[in-house]
Formats: sequence, C-alpha cells, structure tokens
Amino acid sequence: MLPGMNGFEVCKILRREMDIPILILTARADEVERVVGFEIGADDYIVKPFSMRELLARIKTRLRLYYQLHEKKSTESSDTEKSREFVFRNLVIDVIRHEVRLNDEPLSLKPKEYDLLYYLAKNRGRALSRELILEEVWGWSYIGNDRTVDVHVRWLRKKIEVDPSRPSRILTVPGVGYRFEG
Repeated sequence: MLPGMNGFEVCKILRREMDIPILILTARADEVERVVGFEIGADDYIVKPFSMRELLARIKTRLRLYYQLHEKKSTESSDTEKSREFVFRNLVIDVIRHEVRLNDEPLSLKPKEYDLLYYLAKNRGRALSRELILEEVWGWSYIGNDRTVDVHVRWLRKKIEVDPSRPSRILTVPGVGYRFEG
C-alpha cells in the first residue's frame, strides 16, 4: 500500500542490498501475507493494531540479535584473518598466497573461481542466493544473468568435489542458491 511499489518489493530490495533487521508493519493480517513477508526476508511481521510497547520490544529484540550475530561474525573473521587460511579437511584456501590446495596439491583456479570459492568459504553454512553471490563476487557493474554463478559452481565442483554429480562441499539450496559446507 506504499506509493510506487509495495512493501514486499521494498523488503526484497533492502534484503538484497543491506544486512539489517527488517520489520514489516502492516494492516494485512492474512496468514499467506505473513508467510510471504518472512519468505522474502522480513525478520518480523507486525499487524496493526499494535501497541507502542510491543513495537519497541520487537525492535530491541531484533537489534539485540543483529548485534550479537555481527559481534560473532567479527570475532570469527578476525580469527580467520589471523590464520589467513581456511581449512576444510583436505581443502585449504590460503588467503595470503591466493592459492587453493586439495590434498596438498595446488589447484589451478580461474580468478573468478577463486573469488567464488573464497566468498562461499567465508560464508560457510549460510544459504546464499545467486543474486547475492553475483553482487559480492562479480560486483554491481556485472552485466549478465545469475546463470554464470551456476556455471562457475559447476566448474568448482569438478575441481574440489570427490563426485561432482553428488557434491558434499558446495550444496544446492533449492529455490535459493548455494551453501558451502567445506
């Protein structure tokens, strides 16, 4: 009910471009609307009428969770930066040397393959959409579609998976994108 675009479109854009808590405040109380709100990236969905105390409590809760998550990520990234290596069993990503080793043998990766693997490894366990991967690995100026992510994942799987047709490191998350398990 916003002018120009609806709240769901705004939510999608915010989720794609920013890592912030998103609360949807609406008069739409239908269960389908609430589910859609969560599926497109909302962290909370508040239906009118609501009290100001409840709204403030929900905002405080979302901010607390957001800051706890970012403190944990910050600690993890500073630990990773100290070691400068990501080690996943027999796969090692050496950030300083800009090299990947499998079973102690260097892998020949194209620059975007390395960038993609590094980005996935930094976000281990997180389901990442193709669009987010495109933004983070290829950048805003990339002109093309998200199928390039699929192609690069396929190339990486051929190089790092025991059986690329049954991957255990880079998993497909249906309807979302990919998740790196190491």
